[in-house]
Amino acid sequence: MRSRILIGSFCALALAATSAMAAREFNGSIWFPDTHPLTKAYLDWVKRLDAASKGELKAKIFTGTALLPPNAHLSGLKDGIAQVTYHAGTYTPTDLPEDNVVSMLALGYSDTMALTFAVTDFYMTDPEMMERFKRHRIVFAGGYATPPYNLMCTKKVATLADFKGLKIRMPGVIHADWAKSVGAVPVSVPSTEMFTGLEKGQLDCAANAANDLKSRSLWDVAKHTSQISVGVYWAGWQWAFNGGFWKELKPAERRILLDTIADSIPPMALGYMKDSDDAIAEAPSKGVTVYPETDEMRKSVQDFNAKVARAQAIEQGASKFKLKDPEGLIKRFEATIAKWDGVLKGVDRKDPVALAKVLKDNLYSKIDVNTYGVY
Repeated sequence: MRSRILIGSFCALALAATSAMAAREFNGSIWFPDTHPLTKAYLDWVKRLDAASKGELKAKIFTGTALLPPNAHLSGLKDGIAQVTYHAGTYTPTDLPEDNVVSMLALGYSDTMALTFAVTDFYMTDPEMMERFKRHRIVFAGGYATPPYNLMCTKKVATLADFKGLKIRMPGVIHADWAKSVGAVPVSVPSTEMFTGLEKGQLDCAANAANDLKSRSLWDVAKHTSQISVGVYWAGWQWAFNGGFWKELKPAERRILLDTIADSIPPMALGYMKDSDDAIAEAPSKGVTVYPETDEMRKSVQDFNAKVARAQAIEQGASKFKLKDPEGLIKRFEATIAKWDGVLKGVDRKDPVALAKVLKDNLYSKIDVNTYGVY
């Protein structure tokens, strides 16, 4: 009897060891803090992945700058330091010229969900974008778009005239050019430096989604927030994989990764919007004065976008980034946004399950995991 027990125990241990050896473990990196909605989406995805793969795919997520600094999330991915990363595309414009051209349209959009779906679709299926990822030997797997950016400031920002002379951290070229148009001084620093810049007086304002009042504690140093919408941000990716790692995966494993990402995208976008709304609602209790967007502010951004943004994107696409057909790139991107505006009509925008089904039916289920990203 004792020998049978020992043999049984040995078999159980051997089976457990075999299962552990069968699990494919890999590193992920996103440089936002754990309190940020995009980081929370990564942590949620890891749970989905573990359940869907029955523990055979395990991602260890490094947050903040524990593994990579913000501007190294492209190079670190290519080098295999991490097998999946988030990356802000405007941090590496030379490497991602197409991305930076389409992101210049940001001032004209505010629908976070539709943009998230459209960006994901465009980057996964547009031939020019796919070729760009192939050059870098990385595999795009999921996009994002922020809620409209507001201004979190150390000074009163109740009117458009109040922006004159202010040093404002802006996320991209087109946002910076708008700031110049109203007499402000744009400053280019990573979002990780907003708190320090505001605290030390190097910045008067920071443009970012309002959730950062809470998720990065900006309300400790910025006691004035203008709800002016200075566009959204979508450059780069929420999920992209190292090409070598992706190629080694079985098609069934790739399908699990894509399906769990598709399931994670709607709650990510909903969470981002909710966190921003909640931060604005809570801000007065932290001593922050919130100023509503005025008609003059809105008109300033809309006029600048209509007169400058698209034309400048085309011009810079040709002169700065040397793209062969930047206008064609932009037209295809705009058509993709229009497609998703139509697809999402009638869909319950508060139901993440319904939204994920629409995303899968119209995009992810059509991705051939036998060939997609296999370079």
